Amino acid sequence: MNSGRPGNLKPLIQVAGKPIIRHIIGIYEYYGIKDFILLGGYRVNDLHDFASSLEDINVTVLYTGEATPTGGRLLQAKELIDEGEDFLLTYGDSLTNFNLYKADSFRKKLCADMLISVYRKKLEYGILQTNDDSLLEKIHEKTFTVKINAGFYILNDSIFGYIHSLEESFEIDILPRLLEGKQHRIACYEVGFWHPMDTPNDQQALEKQILEQPELLFQ
Repeated sequence: MNSGRPGNLKPLIQVAGKPIIRHIIGIYEYYGIKDFILLGGYRVNDLHDFASSLEDINVTVLYTGEATPTGGRLLQAKELIDEGEDFLLTYGDSLTNFNLYKADSFRKKLCADMLISVYRKKLEYGILQTNDDSLLEKIHEKTFTVKINAGFYILNDSIFGYIHSLEESFEIDILPRLLEGKQHRIACYEVGFWHPMDTPNDQQALEKQILEQPELLFQ
């Protein structure tokens, strides 16, 4: 999924000799996925050029607006998703070792409709825990970890019933709405590696890891 932010096309930023989106597609190809939809906005023609260079897979590039939020972009792909089918979603600005076989098996074991990948991130700073009166209760000095959204999903077409407009964010609006009423079971599958692509430093650090451990994304 393309962020579509003016001045920025993260999915086409080069990492270890190829665009990050090519690494992502490679992860899915490793597990037998051959059909892809790229939801484009800013510089969508560059996505078309990228897609035309790919072989042995089916790629559809869909223009979804320059600054459309993630939920609105997904909604516009509704007609391209087969009714009743599960499908995969990611954003195009991070990499993880998302093992589709293990993740889907984990989802089915929990009898869950959908799945979110999560990563245990160790915080770089000390955490202070206070009570309601602002009195210190506990200190976690650089040992505290939190589960963050790693951005790789297994979804089904019922998700479209929770997107109410093109102006909605998938993370801020749709996911919380999905939890209301507890009509769906959502599995949280933990991955062992995750890295964002938010800054030039992120790009350099990720490139170093991929070059040193090319198998990292498939462990």
